[in-house]
Amino acid sequence: MTLFSFQNKGVRTLLTATAIAMLLQTAVAPVAGIASAAPATNTKVTSAASSAIYKSFQTMLYKKNGLPAADRYLESKISQVTPYHATLMVLQLENARFKALDAITDRMLVPNVQDQMQKMYKWNDSFTQLMSRTKDKNLRSLLQQARDSGYRLTAIEGSLYPIMNYAAFDKYTSYVNKDIKQYIRIMAVETNNISTEDGGLMIGYQEMLNRALNQEQFLKDFPDSNRKNRVQMLMNEYTLYTFYGLDNTPLFDYDTNIMDANAQKGYKAVLQRTASEDSDFVKKLDAFMNVVAESKFEKTEAVDKWLEQNVSRDEYLNQ
Repeated sequence: MTLFSFQNKGVRTLLTATAIAMLLQTAVAPVAGIASAAPATNTKVTSAASSAIYKSFQTMLYKKNGLPAADRYLESKISQVTPYHATLMVLQLENARFKALDAITDRMLVPNVQDQMQKMYKWNDSFTQLMSRTKDKNLRSLLQQARDSGYRLTAIEGSLYPIMNYAAFDKYTSYVNKDIKQYIRIMAVETNNISTEDGGLMIGYQEMLNRALNQEQFLKDFPDSNRKNRVQMLMNEYTLYTFYGLDNTPLFDYDTNIMDANAQKGYKAVLQRTASEDSDFVKKLDAFMNVVAESKFEKTEAVDKWLEQNVSRDEYLNQ
C-alpha cells in the first residue's frame, strides 16, 4: 500500500507507518544515495562549519517534538552549508515528518477533537485559521504543533486530517540538489491538490496525464535519485488511473462499456500536444487509444487483451 493508494480507502489508512516505510527508501537518521554536489556558491562555507551545522540539526531533529525547532534552525542555517549537507538535512526533515505524522493523525482523529474541529471548520481552512477560532488551549496547541511540524489541513471523506505540506519545503529548493528540488515540486502538486478521494478522480484527465509525464521525466533525468522509488510508485498509480480509471471514476462505463467522453477528449488533447516528445508513457497511451478507437471506444476483448499484455494491473501494483 502507498500514500496515494490506488484503492484509496481513506487518508487515515494511507498514512499508516507501514505505508510510510514502503514509501521511504531510508530510515529517519541516515539518507543514502545522495550524490556529492558542487561546492556552495558562498565561498565562506567550509566543510567543517557545514558538518557542525549538520550535527546540530540532527540533535534538534531527533528530540521529542523537535520538528518545529529543527525546521527553524535549518531555515536559518541552510545558506551556510554545502549543497550535500543541505540535501541531506532536507531529506531527513521529510523522513522525520513522515515518521511523526501517524501519531499526530491519531490525536486529531479522537472523536472529541474531530467534533470541535468540524464545528469551526470552513472549506479550505488552514490550521492557522482554526487556531484563531478556538478558545480551547489544548486544541490550539495541537493545531499549532501540526502546522509548525510541517503539515497542512485537509478534509477528506468527512474527516479532517494533517497531511504533508510540501509547500513548506519550497524555501529550501534553492539549496538542494536538482533531483530533490524537482521531487519537492512533484510532491507539492500532489498534496496541494489531492488527485483521488473515496475511489474517485478529483482532478481533470489532462492534469492527471501531465502529472504522470512529470513523474516520468523525473525518473528519466534522475535515475539514481534517492527518491526515485517514491516517484516510481507514484507514477505506477497514475498509470493505473490512466488505463483503468478508479472504482468511482471508471474509464469505461460499467453499464455501456464505453470510454468516458471527457477522458477521450483529454487523452487526445495530450497526445496532440506531446506527439513529438520522447516518452514511453505517451507511446503506450497512443497505442492504447488506437486500439480503443478500433473498438469504437468500447471496452472489448481486444482492449482487455491489450491492457493485460501492456499494462497489467499486477505489474504496476507489485512494483
